[in-house]
Formats: sequence, structure tokens, C-alpha cells
Amino acid sequence: MEWNSFGSSITGAIVGGLITGLFALMAVRHSFDNQRQQSEENEEKIIKGLLQAIYDEIETVFDRYQETMGAYLDSLQPDQALLMYYPIVSDFFTVYNGNSSLIGRVPDHDLRKQIIKTYTLSKGMVDSFRMNNDLVSRYEFSEKLYAETNLEVHKNHAVAHYANLVTYAASLKESHKALQQEVSVLLQELRRN
Repeated sequence: MEWNSFGSSITGAIVGGLITGLFALMAVRHSFDNQRQQSEENEEKIIKGLLQAIYDEIETVFDRYQETMGAYLDSLQPDQALLMYYPIVSDFFTVYNGNSSLIGRVPDHDLRKQIIKTYTLSKGMVDSFRMNNDLVSRYEFSEKLYAETNLEVHKNHAVAHYANLVTYAASLKESHKALQQEVSVLLQELRRN
């Protein structure tokens, strides 16, 4: 009799343990699924916030650029130099630079690539305007030296610097048109997302 009771107790304990273990596993699995879902929702919110911030930054910076130098470049005639300084003293791309680690987490490959392409062109334009500012400075310096000294060598330098400015202005205008196109594509993509 004792063995029967002992066997029943053991069997009951094993069955109870299995049922308890099964429910514990189900509870852990449910908790894991909830945490994963919450993590995915948080990631999605972070990426959506990033994309909204990129949209706002690109739209704001590009609108300001278009109102100033962009409009001037659009009206620049062929064989005309860009004889003005475009003051660039700060970083206009704080959202992009501050969130570069999140850009790689944008799930849409084409959108991610477009973001990087547009910002790369934008930063290239900033560098190009800095270069144009330097060329204008050289041209003005040569003009000043020629006015002060009336030496032909300084006049020749001024003419050469002006020719460089004309060539560079054509390059700036091409880069400007490419940037306009890429910004337009990016803003459309961001609106869709």
C-alpha cells in the first residue's frame, strides 16, 4: 500500500511540476513577446521622430538657402562669376550630425541612402561656397594690388582669378541644381514615410 501511495505522490508531483513548468514557460514567453513588441514600438517611434526632425531640418535649411544664395545661383548667367561672399560660420546640420548612429537604423534602404546622399551634397555645397569665398578673396586682393601699384602682373593675376571664379561659378550652379533635385526627392520620400 505504501508503494502505491508513494508512486501516486511521485506521479502527482511530476505532473504538477510539468504543468507548473509549462505555465511558467508560457508566462516567460508571453513576457518576452510583450517586451519585444514594446522594444519594436519604441524603435519605430525613435525612427519616426528622427525622420521628422530630418525633414524639418532639410526643409528649413534649404528654404533659407534658396532665399539667399540659391536664388542668386539660379539667376547667374553663363560666363558670370559669383563675386559675393556667402557667410558660413556654423554647422547647419545638427540633426544629421547628432543622430548619425540612428541613420543606419532607418529600415528603408532607399530612404536611408537618399538621406545620406542629400546631406553629403549639402555639406559639399557648404565646402564649395567656402572655396568660392576664398577665390573671391584672392581676386579682390589682386584687384587691390593692381589698383595700388598699377603693375601688369597684378592685373594678370586678377584676370586669372576672375577666370577661375567664372569656371567655379559654373560648377557651383551645376552642384546647386543637383542639390535641388536631391532635396526634392528626399522631402517627397520623407513625406511618404
